[in-house]
Amino acid sequence: MRILCGTDFSERSEAAGEVGALLAQRSGGDLTLVHVLDTRSLGIGAPAVLDALDQSAREKLEQAAARLRERGATVSVELPAGWPDEALLAEAKRRDNALLVLPAIGRRDGAGVRLGKTCERTLRHTQSPMLVLRDPAPLLAWLRGERPLRMLIAYDFTPQADAAVLFAEQLAELGACKPVAAYVGDPQAEAARMGLHDDPAQSQLLLRDEIARRLARAVPSLPIEVVVSAHDGDPGARLAHLAEREEADLVVVGSSQRGAVERLFAGSVSLDLLRDAATNVLVVPGAAAAAITQLPPAVRRVLVATDLSPVGNRAVAYALAVAPADGEVIVAHVVSPNLMRNGQYGRPSYANFAAEHRAVLDERRAALAALLPPDDGKRKLRIEIVEHDRPGRALIETIEREAPDLVCVGTLGRTGASAAVLGSTAQALVRGCRRPLLLVQPQDR
Repeated sequence: MRILCGTDFSERSEAAGEVGALLAQRSGGDLTLVHVLDTRSLGIGAPAVLDALDQSAREKLEQAAARLRERGATVSVELPAGWPDEALLAEAKRRDNALLVLPAIGRRDGAGVRLGKTCERTLRHTQSPMLVLRDPAPLLAWLRGERPLRMLIAYDFTPQADAAVLFAEQLAELGACKPVAAYVGDPQAEAARMGLHDDPAQSQLLLRDEIARRLARAVPSLPIEVVVSAHDGDPGARLAHLAEREEADLVVVGSSQRGAVERLFAGSVSLDLLRDAATNVLVVPGAAAAAITQLPPAVRRVLVATDLSPVGNRAVAYALAVAPADGEVIVAHVVSPNLMRNGQYGRPSYANFAAEHRAVLDERRAALAALLPPDDGKRKLRIEIVEHDRPGRALIETIEREAPDLVCVGTLGRTGASAAVLGSTAQALVRGCRRPLLLVQPQDR
């Protein structure tokens, strides 16, 4: 692991240097110690004065590096001039986006400052992972093998969150860790997405199970506890609160590196977290996420929707072919809550409605069961009949509840005016489904 640590020769910077040196040593990498001659305050000075400042800084930098080398780390030094954040970013880029290690505040920041200006400006533009230190003590104890590291990983299904998980896995290879993945979201919005408007608690349980399955498959060597927290306010502040509640030593968060205009309207969770958190924060930006191998796709749970038409039933056959022998296939079918026999519709107040509607459901379940092979005890086969007046909406809500790895559905391939007039459940899924989608067309098309 390549590490780059900025220093202003303060006590906080010395502690950051120790963390960087131990990270480099434990990972078999190297540390570059960087001090930037801040030209903003120098102006146009006499050459002798500038040379004296350069010589003094170089001596201090070499002394700091020598102390870290005594501890067994491979340390080099750099003394660029310019704006601190720009110089640090340029040095990190030269080293293949090395991990940046910085104290949260520097010697020029006041006592009441939560996040230093250099640290904040660096975070806004970094393409490298960035470790911001508030309390180096637990990280030092972990790297010395004295205690496990308690990590809180912010997770939200994005590539940046996946990269944060994979970076946490790299850290776990350096020493014992106790990771917790935290998902923060509006419970009412999540419940509405799954069609569980009256049961937001159930939607949180389903979210927790889905995240646990995803992470267990992606990083099987690192058991991760999952926490789903209901929150409809600032996610950065909520993550900071969770970090305090979980007694985390480090928060790992992905960042999409929004531009100034995007931050104005959408905000920045990572920046808000850095301002609010009382602990250390590791930010994995979008550029670094692209460089890290993403969570590998896997198909174990397949949801197939059929209306019992020939093409719908053919989609079931495809789902059975795609799903692994030890996987799971969920067959979803939507029925109008007012459907009676012979295509008639009624209301619960009708005398024979309940009996006829129940008979229709039994007939549909039997027809769906006939599409499935005998139970071999390995692959899980399940039928879900959903009562809803809007098939597209019902299927999207079912997909969100079941969280399959792949969705399979048949389509008649309607286009143009016919699709606009007749509508298309497949089109509704293409627009609204967030999962990989396999469309099965008729054989004769």
